[in-house]
Amino acid sequence: MDSIYWIIIGALLVLALFDLFNGVANDAVNFLNSAIGSKAAKVRTILIVASIGVLVGATFSGGMMEVARNGIFHPDMFSFHEVMLLFLAVMISEVILLDAFNTFGLPTSTTVSLVFGILGSAVSTALYKISNSEINESVWNFINTDKSFEIVTGILLSVAIAFSIGAFVMWVSRLSFSFRYHNRFKWFGGLWCGFAMTSIAYFALFKGLKQSTLIEPKWLQMLESNMTLSLFASFIIFSLLMYFLQYICRVNILKITVLAGTFSLALAFAGNDLVNFIGVFVAGLDSFRFAADVVADGGNTVGITSMECLMPGYGRPADQYILLVAGIIMVFALWFSKKAKSVIATGVELSRQGEGGIERFGSVPPARALVRSAMTLGKGIKQLVPPRLLVRINRQWDPAPLVGNPKDRVAFDLIRATVNLTVASLLITWATGQKLPLSTTYVTFMVAMGSSLADKAWGSDSAVYRVTGVLTVISGWFLTGFSAFMMAAIIAALLHYGQIYAIIILLLLTITILTKSTIMHRRRENKMHKEHIAQITEENIFEVCGKQISEGVFSIRDIYGDVVANFIEADRRGLKDLNEASTQLSARCTDSLKYDILPILTKMPGESLDVGYHFLRALDHLSESTQSLSRMTQSIYTYVDNNHQPFIPDQIVDLKAVHNDMMKFLDSICGMIQSNDFCQLDYTMAMQQELLQLIAKATKRQIKRAQRNQTRTRSSLLYINMLNEMRFMVVQLNALAIDQRNFSVE
Repeated sequence: MDSIYWIIIGALLVLALFDLFNGVANDAVNFLNSAIGSKAAKVRTILIVASIGVLVGATFSGGMMEVARNGIFHPDMFSFHEVMLLFLAVMISEVILLDAFNTFGLPTSTTVSLVFGILGSAVSTALYKISNSEINESVWNFINTDKSFEIVTGILLSVAIAFSIGAFVMWVSRLSFSFRYHNRFKWFGGLWCGFAMTSIAYFALFKGLKQSTLIEPKWLQMLESNMTLSLFASFIIFSLLMYFLQYICRVNILKITVLAGTFSLALAFAGNDLVNFIGVFVAGLDSFRFAADVVADGGNTVGITSMECLMPGYGRPADQYILLVAGIIMVFALWFSKKAKSVIATGVELSRQGEGGIERFGSVPPARALVRSAMTLGKGIKQLVPPRLLVRINRQWDPAPLVGNPKDRVAFDLIRATVNLTVASLLITWATGQKLPLSTTYVTFMVAMGSSLADKAWGSDSAVYRVTGVLTVISGWFLTGFSAFMMAAIIAALLHYGQIYAIIILLLLTITILTKSTIMHRRRENKMHKEHIAQITEENIFEVCGKQISEGVFSIRDIYGDVVANFIEADRRGLKDLNEASTQLSARCTDSLKYDILPILTKMPGESLDVGYHFLRALDHLSESTQSLSRMTQSIYTYVDNNHQPFIPDQIVDLKAVHNDMMKFLDSICGMIQSNDFCQLDYTMAMQQELLQLIAKATKRQIKRAQRNQTRTRSSLLYINMLNEMRFMVVQLNALAIDQRNFSVE
C-alpha cells in the first residue's frame, strides 16, 4: 500500500475527531436549548441525561452510514485513488466550515454540510476524471441528482413548516394554560404530559432507533402494523403515570417531560447524525481495507478503477467499537466545548421571554420591514375580533409574577419547553415516515423561534433584534450548502492536481485555520460579559459593582502607560495591540452602561437609591474615560502606522513631563479604589489641578511651536489631540473617584 494512502486515512481519522467535536458543538443546540432555557434541572443533570442519550444513540447507530458511501454519488464510477481524495476534500471542507459557524455561535446543519460537501467534491472529481481521460460521460452520470433535489426541498419546507406549526401550537397552549398555569395544570397536566411523552417516545423509537443495528426488525414491524393501537395505549399509560407522579409522588411532571424530550432528541441526534461526522472516515476506512485486500492478493491500487465495495449491499456493518469511541468523544465535547455554549446561548437568547441583557444581533432593514408588517397585520386582525373576546384572550398572556431570586429566573417556562420538544419530535418523525429529508437543526431551531413569537417573547423593544438574529441564522443555513459545495469542489481540484504536495499544504492550512478560529472565539467571548449579571445578588452586588469599576480603571492605567511608552519608541506592533485592547475596553464599558445598568440597579436593595445613583455616575465616567483613551490610542497608532515624522525633542520633553504626572495621578486613583480608602482624595484633587495646569502650559507651548513652524501640521494636531484627551481623562477619572467614594460609603 502506497504511503500516500496511509497519510490520507490518518488525516481522515484526525479530521473525523475534530468534526465530532465541532459537530456536537453545533448540534448541541438541538437537544439542550429547551431544558437549559427553562431550567428543567441543574445544568449538570441536563448534561448527564443528554450524555446518556448520545451514548445510546451512538451505539445503536450504523444504518445511516450509507449516505456517505453512496447516497450522493455513484462510487462504481470512481477509482480508489479518486474516492480517497474525494473523501479527504469533504472532511477538510466540513471541519473548516463547521468550525467557522461555531466560532461565531451560529447553529447550522451538519447534514447539509456533509451532503453538499460530498456533492461538490464528487462533481469536481468527476470533472477532473472527464478532462483527463477519454470518457464520454456527463458529469451528472456520476451524481445522484434526485437526492440533492430532495435535500434542498426539505430545507425550504422544514424552515417554513416548523416555524408556522411551532407558533400555532404555542399559541393554543398558552391560550389553554396561560403563564399562570399551575392551577389548570393540576387537572389537565397529566393528559398534556401524557400526550407529550407519547410523542417523544414515538420519536425516539422511529427516528432514533429505527436504523439501529441492535433492534430486531420484527418488533418494529409489529409496532408499525398496529400503530394506532400502540399510540393510544402509550397515551393512556403515560397519562396515568403522569397523574400518579403528580399527585402521589408530588413530582413536577413538566420537568420529567422536558428531560425525556432532551434524552430523545440527544439519542436521535447521535443515532442519525453520527454519519455526518464519521461517515466519511468509515467509508474511507472501508475503501482502504478493500484496497489492502487487493494488494495482499497480488494486485495494486492503480487497478482499482471501480469502487463497487461502496455500493448498496456491499458494505460491512459499522464497527461497534468505532461507534462507542465516537459516542464518548461526543459526550466529552458536550461537557467541555466552549463553542457549544456559544451556539446554545444564541438559541436561548433569541427565544428568551422579556427584556434584559445585550441583544446578540443588531438591526437590519429586512427585519425592520418584517416587524412593521407584522404589527400592521396584528392591528388588522384585532379589528375583526370582538373587544371582549380580545380582552379575555390577552389575559392569557399576562406575565407571571417575577421570581424574586435572580438565580431562579428562566429564559422561558416549562410549558414552552414542552411545546418545543413535542412539536420538533412530531415533525421530525412525520417527515421521516414520509421519507422526506429533514434537518433536525432546522426543525428544532425554527420551532423554538415560532413558539417564541407566539408567546410574545419578542416585544417592541426586542423584536427587530430577534428577527435579525433569526434571519442571520437562516441565511447561514443556506450559505452552508453553497459554501460546502464550493469549498469541497475547490479543495478536491487542488488535491487531484497537487497530489501529495497539496495534501500536506492543505492539512497544514487546516491546522492554522482551526488555531486562529480558537483564538478568535476566545477574544469574542471575552467581549460577551453579560454572564456576570446572573451571578449578582443583593448580598454581593456592592462587591461586584466595585470590582467592575476597579478593573476598568486599572485597565485604563495599564493601557495608557504602554501607549505613551510605545509611541515614544515608535513600536508599531505594540501600538496595534494596544489599539485593539483600548477599543475592546471601551466597547465593554459602553455596553455595560447601555445594557447592564438597569438589571444591576433592579437587584440593588430598595433603600439603596443614592448608591445606585452614584454607581450609575461612576460607570458613566468610566465609559467616557475609556472612549477618550480609545480615541487617543487610535490617533497615535494611525500616526505611527502611516510612518509620519516623530516628535521633535521639545515635544518629547513636554510629553514626558505630562505623562509622568499623569501616571502619578492614575496610580493615586487606582490605589484609593483598590484599598477602598479615599482619605487621600483631597490630595488627588489638588494633583488634578496641577496636572490640568501642566497640560495647559504644554498646549500653549505647542501652539507657539506651530506658529513658528517648528513642527509639522500632523505632528501638531496629534500632540494637541493627545493633550486634550489626557485632560478629559483626568477630569472624568477624578469625578469617578468622587462617585466611587460615595458609592462605597453609602
